[in-house]
Amino acid sequence: MTVSTANARHILVRLDNSVQLPAALLDVLRDEIVTCGWLRASGVLTDVSLRSFDPDTGMPGAERRLTGPVHAVVIDGSVGLAGGDVSCGLRVVLSRETDNGIETIAGEIESARAVAVEVLVTAFDDVAATRQRHTSGIALLDATTTSPRVSAVPAPEPAPAPAPAPVAAPEPAPAPAPAPVAAPEPAPAPAPAPTWAETIRVSEEASAPPPPPAPAPAPAASNVPKPSPTFMPGALGNVMPRPVKVTKAAEEEQPYPEPGDIVDHFAFGRCEVIKSDGDRLHLRLGKDGRVKEIALEMLKITLMPPEEGQTGRLFKLARKL
Repeated sequence: MTVSTANARHILVRLDNSVQLPAALLDVLRDEIVTCGWLRASGVLTDVSLRSFDPDTGMPGAERRLTGPVHAVVIDGSVGLAGGDVSCGLRVVLSRETDNGIETIAGEIESARAVAVEVLVTAFDDVAATRQRHTSGIALLDATTTSPRVSAVPAPEPAPAPAPAPVAAPEPAPAPAPAPVAAPEPAPAPAPAPTWAETIRVSEEASAPPPPPAPAPAPAASNVPKPSPTFMPGALGNVMPRPVKVTKAAEEEQPYPEPGDIVDHFAFGRCEVIKSDGDRLHLRLGKDGRVKEIALEMLKITLMPPEEGQTGRLFKLARKL
């Protein structure tokens, strides 16, 4: 699997005061709406429970608990969706001083408490991915939700097939018929001669003056038909100008949530809109009453039908894929 991304943002996090991992880190990822990305961290942990890879079974081994503080040389892992919620991996290399020297331990953290940890999260806002358990027992990203590229097939090309239709053999046959009528034809021949000369004179007179004044009346003349060398505007009296085509708006105005409306957010659930700044909304979460500020740039806004007993409008906020 290979996924390319061009829209990434970086988030710096500091964890201390013995907060629990990975719960405290997942709260930050939910608040920042990170559904796909990568994280790296280092610092000091305590009361670490982790699983190391067992080469005999080819799977993570039994859980091991380390008491006391240890140095987390490096912590990294992927961020994605699992079971409808954000999840992350915390693969770690630990180091501590023992009576026999420095001990190094590696594995994946099941739980720990952060004494002093710094985290760098890189969020991929234009990629949607899930974390799925691999046969080896570790969770890997799966970006199967990215939409495939659609190729355009020129179906209308076969249309020119009717071209053979004009090849009507009978048409050349009537050619002999005009031959006998060719005698009376010379009579009308003189008429076109003066008309052609007159058209040449009119075209020469019309072609010289138009260039200078043409640019000035350009906007007004755009709706008026240009005169033809063989047709004078006064020949048919007063000619009505062509009607101007009225253009319609390209699309209707997109409705946006306003204070008092309800939104169904893909990550926060039902929320009340308490403030709107155009491209950003301030929401009061229905589950705990906290206020969150979100950006509408990466969200798809859909106006839903009103529900029974509801006063404001209802909108659905989903991620743009």
